[in-house]
Amino acid sequence: MPTRPALTWTAYAPAVALVLLLVMRVLWLDAFPLNSDEPQHAHVAWSIAQGQVPYRDVFDNHGPLFALLYAPLMRALGERADILWWLRLAVIPWYVLAVFATWRMARALYRPAVADAAVLLAALSQEFFVKTGQFRTDDAWAALWLGALALASTSRRSAARWLLAGLCVGAALSISQKTLPLLATSLVAAGCVWLTAARKLTRPVARCALAFVAGGLAVPAALTLWLASLHDLAWAWRDLIAYGLAPTGGPSHAWRQVVYSVLLLLIAAVATHRMRRLEGTQARWRAFLAVQGLLYALLIWVAWPLSTPQDFLPVIPTLMLVVAAAIASRLAGDPFGKRTSIAVVSVLVLLEVVALVQRAPPWTDALAGERAELAVVLANTDPGDTVMDAKSGAIFRPRPYYPVIESLALRRLRVGLMGDTIAGALVAHRTMVVIPDRVPADDLAFVRRNYLPGPADVYMAGQVLPARAQRFDIAVPGPYILSDGTRPVAAGIDGHPPASRWNLSAGSHILTHGASGPLVLCWSKAWQRGWRPNVG
Repeated sequence: MPTRPALTWTAYAPAVALVLLLVMRVLWLDAFPLNSDEPQHAHVAWSIAQGQVPYRDVFDNHGPLFALLYAPLMRALGERADILWWLRLAVIPWYVLAVFATWRMARALYRPAVADAAVLLAALSQEFFVKTGQFRTDDAWAALWLGALALASTSRRSAARWLLAGLCVGAALSISQKTLPLLATSLVAAGCVWLTAARKLTRPVARCALAFVAGGLAVPAALTLWLASLHDLAWAWRDLIAYGLAPTGGPSHAWRQVVYSVLLLLIAAVATHRMRRLEGTQARWRAFLAVQGLLYALLIWVAWPLSTPQDFLPVIPTLMLVVAAAIASRLAGDPFGKRTSIAVVSVLVLLEVVALVQRAPPWTDALAGERAELAVVLANTDPGDTVMDAKSGAIFRPRPYYPVIESLALRRLRVGLMGDTIAGALVAHRTMVVIPDRVPADDLAFVRRNYLPGPADVYMAGQVLPARAQRFDIAVPGPYILSDGTRPVAAGIDGHPPASRWNLSAGSHILTHGASGPLVLCWSKAWQRGWRPNVG
């Protein structure tokens, strides 16, 4: 009876590495600073969980799939100040999928040692590790794209696998419109790589292409029908398409598009010429990854209007594969090449871990500020109370102002291409709570006149009335309480008998009091729940 070959430690190395990566993921959950996209995505998912309609009821410039996937989890977790820790934990599966897909693709196209080393280096690279550790749409987007590449590159002309690859791409497109430039650069790269083999194309290839297209259309078509059933397509068009294409008032970057077009033509010409020498499916797929990754990275660097580190997540692993394979081929003829490779990879992995520790020490709590801020909001408001913030930092509370105040919105507000109705929205919705981060200067002045700072930099409606003041103005109508800063104080307003609690309308009011010092007027609900302003 034949005996099974003994498994060496290298056979277990990928599994051990994955376990260690998962341990690091959990250790680093609190370590990364909050990104403003995280509460925005959480707010949209929470709104859907509460029965609201995306785009019509809450602004979102991303596809609806990510929020739909996490809405049940948001409903299950409920209102809690540590929600982002749990949501970061909940995106770890996307990191696992991205790493596994890259490893599966790498093992199919490269030598095992090269594949394992490249995947480990990619998984620990700073931007990839940090950005995939935040609760953001880019985690799922990149993982689905890499999953599609893994399925396609190992398909062996299987229509079923190409159908699954299409489903992954369609799901990625339903999460982020950045899938479109990925597809565009992939088509160019595919043309460069397989153009010289066009005569060898057969019916199975056509079947695979049709399966891919069918899979790619399935998820977007289903979501479009869903939005149509909610009469939400016009709002979705406004948030997903019109918002991004609207003028920003910034300088024209047409020259960047020209530069990229020239680079694209040069790369395509050189790649097409060199591809004539390639033989075999593996070689062509390796070339495809190199050309597509280069074209996409250059597109984001050179021509993209607003480049961010997370835009590169889908190509960081593939480009790492290409670079690692190139270095390995250089060392192949060296008699000490294997030892040198192991030493180089070990040093690089150690440097990546050190860089991560320096950038975000795992023993620090970078989410403490967000938890404190959210705890103040939840303790002093009810579900129906509106809270003004830049990008849904309050997460569980509706906003009085529909657009989020992100980079494009700030630029448009600054140059007058977008109406600044924030102060009016605060008054109209009787918004008593403001988190003033990113609020434009004029609106910030309004907030400072009509709201009082408190713990965690959460502002509540109110103002300090100087000693012996007789007239004061209220901009945001609502229930207020008069105090000396520590306890209620009775005083007369507009000729009415003295009292400490008042339901004040917008406008000027006359105060009658005998107090020798200044009085503090603040939102009564927050006061009754223990909130106190940070005033001298």
